[in-house]
Amino acid sequence: MIVVDEDSHNSCVAEDSQQCIVHADSVCADIFPRAKQLPLDPEAEVPHLQELQNPCDSPPVGQFSHVYWPSQCEVTRDRIEHIDWIPSSPEPLYTPTGLEMTPSYQPPDKGTVIYLGEECCFMYSQMRGLCPVKQIFHQEVDNTLIFEARFESGNLQKVVKVNEFEYQLTLRTDLYTSRHVQWFYFQVSNTQAGMPYRFTIVNFTKRKSLYRHGLRPLLYSEVDAKKHNIGWRRTGNEIKYYKNNVSEGGRQYFSLTWTFQFPHDRDTCYFAHCYPYTYSNLQEYLVAISKDPMKSKFCKIHILCHSLAGNIVHVLTITNPPESESGKDTKRKAVILTARVHPGETNSSWIMKGILDYILGNSGKAHQLRDTFVFKVVPMLNPDGVIVGNHRCSLTGHDLNRKYQSKVKKCYPSIWYTRNMIRR
Repeated sequence: MIVVDEDSHNSCVAEDSQQCIVHADSVCADIFPRAKQLPLDPEAEVPHLQELQNPCDSPPVGQFSHVYWPSQCEVTRDRIEHIDWIPSSPEPLYTPTGLEMTPSYQPPDKGTVIYLGEECCFMYSQMRGLCPVKQIFHQEVDNTLIFEARFESGNLQKVVKVNEFEYQLTLRTDLYTSRHVQWFYFQVSNTQAGMPYRFTIVNFTKRKSLYRHGLRPLLYSEVDAKKHNIGWRRTGNEIKYYKNNVSEGGRQYFSLTWTFQFPHDRDTCYFAHCYPYTYSNLQEYLVAISKDPMKSKFCKIHILCHSLAGNIVHVLTITNPPESESGKDTKRKAVILTARVHPGETNSSWIMKGILDYILGNSGKAHQLRDTFVFKVVPMLNPDGVIVGNHRCSLTGHDLNRKYQSKVKKCYPSIWYTRNMIRR
């Protein structure tokens, strides 16, 4: 079994259906507010997962399903799409100078809150719901940036405007938890070109970060995409990841700060931790396979199960048809591949896409692989977490990578059905 998992930075191979995954301790928490992880009784009903099957307003993708959101989530109607492109050179790393600033955390009374997910949004309470996001809109002459993250895979909890070109950002924890703060993906509009902006994210909890070793945030410009066919690219200067001046309950918080300039006036831009790959992206990819007259002959797409929110968990069966009518050569070993158990590890989806592109290709080696093996592929184990912009958990508030021994089908359906598929 091959599991594409960012924690190990490698694909691990295991025999006899045992998983080989290197787990990193990435326990994260949000300081605004301090929420509690919902204890889950496997034999009881899951209270916050009732009445979840509310489709969003966007139309279905081809013959595949709607994107289903938890009923409490407020979602924008706009469909966010990004172009695919291959940069002409490798991603540039940032080389620290030693002169980078370390902005202190600024309480809201020291600035202006311009984007806020209400505190009840991420706390389990009698309300059992999410409150709408408050966005302060400004006059046309106002140069305040406008933030948005209520779209598929988006994550942003609060933004404070510190001064004219400086903003302090707080990320949302995984839904129904107070933990797991790493993935970010949000939209910014009302931009001014050439001005020195600074963003500081203030509620990371990991002591170690690749941002200390040259990693830069990702930027996407709609103007550049439309006019110059330029997609996501790494950006930022004066990048620093550091322990800030906030702690709570013995837990220390860390900040990521960077400066940059927007490439165009009145542009709509996006920032992300890693290249986004949404559930809709996956469905579009599967539609393309199903409509391809050659690939559809040896790649069959089925429903493995439905997630807690009603989203389809797909399974692909890839193998060449038997060459003889007797079927004597059809006894083949199985290769099982899964990905995206952790929503914030989007690189696993891109790796899976590359694997599928190769296996479904026309090369002699790909044909030989399909002759030799039956590939069973589950490309997205945690679609709900991907859709709502979680980093690690499903809608149970738990890490599915820790549930392979659980017998609770209702709470962890994708894991339960994948395990049973392996057993069969």
